[in-house]
This record gives sequence, C-alpha cells and structure tokens, in this order.
Amino acid sequence: MDTYELAKIVGGRHAGRSTPFRGFSTDSRSVSPGQVFVALRGKVHDGHHFVLEALQRGAVGLLVERPLSLPYEVPCVLVQDSLEALRSFARWRRKNFTGKVIAVAGSAGKTTTKELLAYLLSKVGKVCKTPKNYNSQVGVPLSVANFEEDCQFWVVEVGASQRGEVKRLVELVEPHIRVITAIGEEHLQTFGSLEDVLAGNGEVFYYMRDSDWGVCPQEVAYHYRLPKVLTFGGEDFCPEQVELSLSGVSFKLNGVDLYLPVPSLAIVKNALCALRVLEALGIDWEGLSQHLKHFQPVEGRFRVLHRGELVLIDDTYNANPPSVRMALKSLSLLEGYRVAVLGDMLELGKDSALYHREVGRLCKELGIDLCLFYGEQMRQAYQECLQLGGNCAFYEEPRKLLETLRQFKKAIILFKGSRGMNMEKLLEGLTDGPLSEYIQDS
Repeated sequence: MDTYELAKIVGGRHAGRSTPFRGFSTDSRSVSPGQVFVALRGKVHDGHHFVLEALQRGAVGLLVERPLSLPYEVPCVLVQDSLEALRSFARWRRKNFTGKVIAVAGSAGKTTTKELLAYLLSKVGKVCKTPKNYNSQVGVPLSVANFEEDCQFWVVEVGASQRGEVKRLVELVEPHIRVITAIGEEHLQTFGSLEDVLAGNGEVFYYMRDSDWGVCPQEVAYHYRLPKVLTFGGEDFCPEQVELSLSGVSFKLNGVDLYLPVPSLAIVKNALCALRVLEALGIDWEGLSQHLKHFQPVEGRFRVLHRGELVLIDDTYNANPPSVRMALKSLSLLEGYRVAVLGDMLELGKDSALYHREVGRLCKELGIDLCLFYGEQMRQAYQECLQLGGNCAFYEEPRKLLETLRQFKKAIILFKGSRGMNMEKLLEGLTDGPLSEYIQDS
C-alpha cells in the first residue's frame, strides 16, 4: 500500500509523491523504517512537534492535522483528526478481514489471557494480537492498523478506565468472541463504583450478532443475560486438584490433566477462560491444552526470577484489589520464607483506604511471613497488618526498602504494585542487571 491509497481510505488530502509504506507508529522514538508516523495531539504532547525525529528514524510518510514546514519533501496525508483517521484505517482493515476476531476485556488478567489465546491459536493458524498491553483508544486502532493481512485470528485486548471506552473499541473491532476475564475493583476513581466496572466491561457484549459468543466468569454471567455464552469457574468448567509450586501450577479440568509453568492461581482462571474461547471457536481445547506446559508468562506478570537462593516473583506490571488478592493467595501456597513487597494500588477513589486495609488484613490471614509495604496508600495496609499481629514494615522511599531487600539471602519475594509505583525498579536494583538474566529456564 502507498500513501496515496491511505489518503483515499481515511478521506485525507495527499501532498508530495506517493510512497509505499508498511505500518504505522504514533511514537517518534520507536518508529521503524518504512512506517507512516501518525502525529497525535495529546493532553501533554503534540506529535506534530516530533515529526523530524520520526523522519530521522526512518518514517517514510506522515499523517498530520496541519501543513508542516519540512526540510525536504515528505509524503503527507492531511486530515482533520489524526486519531479518527487512524480509526478509519483500522475500520477499513477490519471490514476486509475474513478471519475470527476475539476481544478480551476485564478487570484483571487481560494481557495474560490474550497471550494464552494467541499462543494456543498459533498452533492452529496465523495469529495477530495487540502487542504488550496496547488496549487503549490509541493502542487498539494502532494495533489493528498494523495487523498483517494473512492472519486467521485477531486477539484484541480492550481496556477501559471509565464507561463508554470498551463500547467504542468493540464498535471498531466487531469481535466474533467477546470475553470478560474477571470483574473486580479497578479504576474506581474514574469508573465510580463496582457497578460501573461491571457495566463498563460488559460493553464488550455490545453490538452482538446472532452468531457471536460471549465468554465470562460464571459468577457474573447473570448480569449480562447473553443469548450465547460459555462460562468458566462454575460447576461445569472448574479446576480440581489444584497444586502450586515454584515450578508452576497443575490441575484437572473435566478429567484432563493440565500444567502451566507459572506459580499463580490467577493463571488457572486465565487458562480456563482461554480454553472456553477455543470451545466457542469450535476448536478442540483438550488437544491444544497440552501446549500450556510450554507457555511463558508476560514480563511483569508472575515471572519467576532466580538470584542465588533468592526466588523473585515479578508481578510488577500493575495492581488492583482482585489481582493483589490472587497474588497473595498464590504466594501463601509456596513453600519457603515468603515475603510480600507491596506498593500502592492507585486510582481507587474514595474507598482506597478501605481496600488497602483489606490487603493488610489478608497478609496476616494468609500467614505471609513478612510484608514490606511501600507508598502512602500502603500505610493503611501496614497499620492494619501490624494491629493484627502481622510481621511487617513500612517504607516511604524505595532506597531504604531496597537496603532491606539486599539483606535477604534465601527467600521467596513477591513484588507487586500499581504501574505508577515503578516496582520493577526495586527488582532491577536487587538483581544489579537486566531481569532477563534471571528468568527461570523451562
């Protein structure tokens, strides 16, 4: 495809000589040679200020909202709204896609479930998936616009921090299978309430056609009353004989023995969800499920790292009450001296103190050997845990926390906190090098 065709698809005005391109980028720092740079206007930055950097890195064309003075002639597509133009191109790509589309929403486990699905479906055909956690109003259209044309499956992660956002993304990708991984307290500062979280994630079921399927946890299915739904976690699709160790988790599902090399209870639910999606697609999940034993977790999501006799669990990507509960329960089942390093759970609104106190209480109830709380919100967890007689300490700054962590010679240490707490920096400080050097081989 060339930039002139792009202009026709998005309804823009073309300037300069038409040039072939492959894909799009909205970040001038990570443009790949041959891409079109999409200049977006954000609340803080205006992409139009970074077009020269994008061109220096190999961009061959620009999608812009205003004429620019450039040192040499560059193919430009001029539009009224760059993001809407990107959505238009993604919508055109979806219209011409003949494979199956799966959209994954939920309060926790979206990225891991997406990765599990993409991994299993890759055994059947070619898969395109949203990279990393590109689940936003920018990330989803950018991902779809960059999907390769010869895929059989698209696995699209859709995220939201308020009502209306999932609906807008579902309208764009028109999924055949609509998934909710879990429902729990998330982004309450912007969602408002758990009821709004339930409704906001439920927007993944908007615009359903007669042939579409819904997949969701059994405990929330009654809220949505879907005509075609497969649930997990209920009596007919529930794990049995769950056993957790540092090497991974094993369980039985409808008589089938399954194993994943991730010591997490959360990934069991993610796997159940993924297998239900396969069933909705008409694919024999039992045959494909044996591939789960080779699945590798996503960075920052319960990866096991080794540093001598220290076992570090990297669950640093993000945190909210449901994901912290599951992480602590998983830690409590492991054999060894168990340490939880917990940073603030952000964006919980007016009830933030209540949810943090619950974390402190849970640490004591689960018998975590030592809890190290970090951040102003986690002060509430510390006070609750201390009052109940738990073994714990509180830190206002990461430097002193890192000094404490460096004293451990043998322990299992879980790291978890919201994105804004930068918990991965503690891990990096403890390993004195790239985390990839400490990942457990499978």
